[in-house]
Amino acid sequence: MLSVRAQDLLAHFAVYGRFYEKSIAGVAELLRDRLEIAPPAWALADVVQRSPDLLVVMMNPGASRPLSAPALWDDANAQGFVATQPDRTQHQIMRLLLQARAYGLPWQHARVLNLSDLRTPKSAILIEKIKTYSSDDSHSIFSSARAAQSQALLADTRVPVLCAWGLHPALLPLADAALRAVAGHPLLGISDDARRYRHPLPQRHDLQLQWLAQLVAQLPPLAPANRHKPSQSVE
Repeated sequence: MLSVRAQDLLAHFAVYGRFYEKSIAGVAELLRDRLEIAPPAWALADVVQRSPDLLVVMMNPGASRPLSAPALWDDANAQGFVATQPDRTQHQIMRLLLQARAYGLPWQHARVLNLSDLRTPKSAILIEKIKTYSSDDSHSIFSSARAAQSQALLADTRVPVLCAWGLHPALLPLADAALRAVAGHPLLGISDDARRYRHPLPQRHDLQLQWLAQLVAQLPPLAPANRHKPSQSVE
């Protein structure tokens, strides 16, 4: 399933994000608070209101960007969501959704949140920003200032949560806050310590295959009764 090409994945899924600007500790920053991956035929208004089939928590939006204007939050435009340029990490999530169907899981819609909303492509710069903004963690949906927002998005504890924010130790305070927020949900992810979880897109291709295969191996307990044997395998 990892061999599915990006252009073929986009026949199954569209991607929408919500982008905004905010002052963090007195510094103007570009941010994105949510990403939705769903069938292109679905109405966007329905996508942003429904509970997803899978909720994914990653590190930050990286270089995520809108496909066209308006680029920033506009409540008159489907609650601020706009079509978004997908990246290779999101392709991995799409492949996981497709593979889940082989186990009888009717997954079509993933919602992506992040430990930090900061749109910083380089992780080293993100880590420095997180340290710099230690007095203002409102860039994180898991901060106490945004508890109502995260609680609303996590209210349906039947939704599995895929933890995939990477291994950097500087992320642990935000990771711990995220883990507290998702308590009660079925958890997926690859971790040695139940705090740091491997990212979906390691640099090496073989490790990308390995990540997907290991996640697929975690699906059977979530599958409906008598549907534990997949009809297709990870390629």
